[in-house]
Amino acid sequence: MQDPWRQFYQPPTNPLVRLGLVLAGIGILALSFILGLFFLAIAMGLAVVGFIVLTVRRWLGAGKRKRADDGMIDVEYRVVHRERRSTRRPEDGD
Repeated sequence: MQDPWRQFYQPPTNPLVRLGLVLAGIGILALSFILGLFFLAIAMGLAVVGFIVLTVRRWLGAGKRKRADDGMIDVEYRVVHRERRSTRRPEDGD
């Protein structure tokens, strides 16, 4: 039975070429791993710096900001009367 993958890729028969492909694959995997570690280290460093900055801001700003916990909430609202909404205006038509 003919393998459909064989028409796109035919493995090399020369052992030196196979060894070269294996070494290239290992090199690409190692490079990917090192780059992944590099980006992970940058992300972790940014997270630690952000955590430190937020902690220092909270400590320094804690005495300046006083919260009023009296239970009151400031809101804005508009009263809509039902009578005015349900009546038709003469310019509305039928």
